[in-house]
Amino acid sequence: MIIGNSAAGIFAAEAIRNLDRVGRIDIIGDENYPAYARCLTSYYLTGRIADEQMLIRPADFYTRNDFNLHKGQKAVRVDPEERKVHAATGETYHYDRLLIATGASPAIPNLPGVRNNGVFGLRTMADAKGILGCTGPGKSAVVVGGGRVSLKAAYALLDAGLFVTCIISSGQMLSQVLDRDAAGIVAETLTSRGLTVEYHTDVTEILGAGDIPKSSMVSGVRLTNGKELPANVVIIGKGVIPNTGFLEGSGIELSRGVLVNEFMQTNLPDIYAAGDVAQGYDLISGRRMINAIWPNAAEQGNIAGCNMAGFVTSYSGSIEMNSVDFFGLSIIAAGQTRMDEGEGCEVVKLFPGDNLYRRLVFKNNTLVGYIMVGKTAKAGLLTTMIREQVPLGKMKEELAQGRLRQKMLW
Repeated sequence: MIIGNSAAGIFAAEAIRNLDRVGRIDIIGDENYPAYARCLTSYYLTGRIADEQMLIRPADFYTRNDFNLHKGQKAVRVDPEERKVHAATGETYHYDRLLIATGASPAIPNLPGVRNNGVFGLRTMADAKGILGCTGPGKSAVVVGGGRVSLKAAYALLDAGLFVTCIISSGQMLSQVLDRDAAGIVAETLTSRGLTVEYHTDVTEILGAGDIPKSSMVSGVRLTNGKELPANVVIIGKGVIPNTGFLEGSGIELSRGVLVNEFMQTNLPDIYAAGDVAQGYDLISGRRMINAIWPNAAEQGNIAGCNMAGFVTSYSGSIEMNSVDFFGLSIIAAGQTRMDEGEGCEVVKLFPGDNLYRRLVFKNNTLVGYIMVGKTAKAGLLTTMIREQVPLGKMKEELAQGRLRQKMLW
């Protein structure tokens, strides 16, 4: 049985079915949609992607592979002793082996007015469709947060013709991923296209037009700096929280997410976890972390599925990686991007041209992180160096000069 009908769950189901052609495979999903790519929700807002293009697999995927999909079933409890999963609807499902692939949900702050109509996270198709119902050319949007999800939402709404203001509590965009040089290029690109940014402030209240709590339509926000901004829609992107609440009391070991070993197994027999809910091995830090990106979820799901089907496969680990594109400006960051000289690292910065920037982080003669802004064609090569912890030798000097084996890297 698989709890979760997104990337990790779908790739796990495929792996199991490839190894076991007759076993029963149940998939529980809390949404009423077939599996879709959550990473495309911001592009969906632009109107350039139709519903069917959001799907991970074709519409007949479940019947063709003899999967039993239970839509609209939110898991609320796991009972490992009885080997049962309990759903909010009262349904109970038995399992022999269980995969937890429930992903994560937006972290919504407890603000006055946060339940007004027109306030959204951006994680699900329901979020995207709800946002579209509040938008249109000339309307105003406030995006709370300066991370990847927030900026992708802001970009999509700008592209759709809205007036967009981004509220960032720190002094730069993508502060958990980029340094100030890279963030400055991103900010210049977005503000040149009409984005307004309020730094060093946050939202204290979401204002509504109406007298009935929880049914008022959002009308604006109030900030810690005293400003009030109008808004037809408010999108909150202040990070995500792994969906582990239903596992409390189950005996499954939790930290920030579900702790797993190299086989994607939890501490309990026959229970596995994968995707944005799973806390697996990080190649650079050596700790168990959640690196919540699509390729990691797909790989973890595939490995979990193989092990659930009895084909022992180990997971080598992941690295933190982020990739975005704003109006043709590509940005990729991977590994430990923000470590500095004071942490035993050597940092090299390169400015090879307008809107081009490179930050390379070396430690113990290996590459442990990089930021690329502008041309990113060689990012895969650098990522491989990090993943494999390749001893660089003389290559280190070449990389620091923007070359590799006498050829320009950028």
